[in-house]
Amino acid sequence: MQPLIEIQKVTKIYEAAAKVRAVCDFSADIFPGEFAAIAGPSGSGKSTLLNLIGTLDTPTRGEILFEGRRVSQLTENQLADFRLRSLGFVFQAFNLIPVLTAFENVEYVLILQGVPKAERSAKTLEALKWVGLDKLADRRPDLLSGGQQQRVAVARSIVHRPLLVLADEPTANLDSKTSAELMDLMADLNEKHGITFLFSSHDPLVLSRAKRVIYIRDGMLQANES
Repeated sequence: MQPLIEIQKVTKIYEAAAKVRAVCDFSADIFPGEFAAIAGPSGSGKSTLLNLIGTLDTPTRGEILFEGRRVSQLTENQLADFRLRSLGFVFQAFNLIPVLTAFENVEYVLILQGVPKAERSAKTLEALKWVGLDKLADRRPDLLSGGQQQRVAVARSIVHRPLLVLADEPTANLDSKTSAELMDLMADLNEKHGITFLFSSHDPLVLSRAKRVIYIRDGMLQANES
């Protein structure tokens, strides 16, 4: 099977008072339909690696390929369009727009893509149904629990049918019961709809549910376990 993502000897160095090597000579592949996690202690480089895969940052050295295409060959505008259309993001802090309802937060991705209103509404409602929140579509984030807000974030990440959803510490701000429910939801989306998920986490719950775990320490690949 052709990899969805190829990470080829990627290094990321941040220039500060001293050079910080956040990721070092890292290589791995992610395949379509995977439910995988990048794991490691705090400061191991896992969030940096997720940002590099998500084209939110650029490698100092090495290459990242999506479906065989080198990300480094894309212009800034092409990268922005690629992120908008091909990637979904779930963050630990939810990052919902406070003044918008759950429906409007999810729909906003499709507005940016220029999707016609009728199609936009249908896709938004479907995504909210998938995460079990269609009955709360008119509520703003401040009227939703933390778990419900993260479900809205998941709906936003999948509404445009992306190639890949990147979830950075998605359970960090949730209690254990809500975390388990969220992981059940995302596993169900992976199984039923073939959505590819890649997590960054040190939560044992997330790692136990992932079908493959890529371990990173001090920016370097430590193990790759299915």
